[in-house]
Amino acid sequence: MSSKTVVLGGSGAMTSACVYDLYKTSDFDEVVVADADEAGATRLIELIDDDRFRYEPVDATDSSDIERVLSDADYVVNGLPYQFEDNVLDAMEAVGGLTGVDLNAFDFESVLDRSDAFAEAGNSLWFANGGLVSTIALGMVACDEFDSVDTVNFYWGMWRLLTQTTPGLTDTVTYEHDPTVDERAKWVDGEVHDDLPAFSEARTFEFPEPIGTVDTYVISHPEPITFPKAPIAQEKDVTEIITRGAWHDEWKEYQRTLHAANAFTTDSVAVDENTVDPVAVLQQQIKNEGLATEAEWKPPAELSPTTDWTPQTILSADVTGTAHGHTDRATIHFEQPFPFFDGHDITLMREYGCYVGVPLSVSLQLMADGDVTEDGIFITETSGLDAAHYFEQMEARGFDLVHDTVPTPAQSLQQD
Repeated sequence: MSSKTVVLGGSGAMTSACVYDLYKTSDFDEVVVADADEAGATRLIELIDDDRFRYEPVDATDSSDIERVLSDADYVVNGLPYQFEDNVLDAMEAVGGLTGVDLNAFDFESVLDRSDAFAEAGNSLWFANGGLVSTIALGMVACDEFDSVDTVNFYWGMWRLLTQTTPGLTDTVTYEHDPTVDERAKWVDGEVHDDLPAFSEARTFEFPEPIGTVDTYVISHPEPITFPKAPIAQEKDVTEIITRGAWHDEWKEYQRTLHAANAFTTDSVAVDENTVDPVAVLQQQIKNEGLATEAEWKPPAELSPTTDWTPQTILSADVTGTAHGHTDRATIHFEQPFPFFDGHDITLMREYGCYVGVPLSVSLQLMADGDVTEDGIFITETSGLDAAHYFEQMEARGFDLVHDTVPTPAQSLQQD
């Protein structure tokens, strides 16, 4: 029986690695790279050079056009910007019978509220996929080291220069530091405490190189809200959950400058008889610089000539609790490979984005293979994911799971 997969937004910085991994590891009969960017999609497909892969234009602003692209598909990857989420969900519900993964992690309640309707339509959608699968799986593996867990600290180390970016990533980082946003949260004793200030809950944390020991602070990620739903979190009686982030100094200076200038709380300013939004102006300049860089396909070694390190994201979980009768700690890091595209000419952010794109591919293939069988719309915590098997799949693709600190075995304690 033939199978067709559609990757919506498939030539984007975060999804190109998904397409490339499907090429290398999947047995899908047909993979459609559906995107408005014909040039980028065509270049990616030419790089792959596999007859199973083809380009299809799609208008993400029109749910009926998304429905057209999905009409005879079996599997779908949604890598479109979150602004088009409702259009994608409407199209999937209209088509029915689809199995898919979704990169979006916004508007949890409104998306999950559609789960029953999705199940009735014969759809199965793994929501909040991408890099979040890896952090949640890290938390699962780390918690399993303990008899009971006190704190689960998730860390995102996002290490790239200010102009090494995409429009979507620029918007996301800016949003995460916006003082008017009330989605920075931590989970304590069964309750969510949100509306935490930007740059709060500061903690020094040691990442692997090239990041090293840096200051981190709370970010508006969903783990404190979703990880309590994981069976392992309930079994180990987790007390506190928080997610912190770290950025290169250039990004931190950008954010602190916006705060110091009260740019987030200023609607507009007059400049030479024109009215402008100060945040939007600076964002657009950064986006323009990023787009100019992203237009160049180069050998991997030439992608970041001004740094002696490779732009990357390192994900970590730092867990404390009781193991073998004493208080202890487990720290696990997850590092991405370089290069991922086998040395082919590629753009910087496509190479960087493999920490997001590859989990999309792995998750979809786990569903296709029957390893994850949930119906409707669900998240990693409720998917029944075997975290150890997930990391086996990721390590087979060059990712590195590093157990930095693990609880001391009881036998070793007795010997001491």
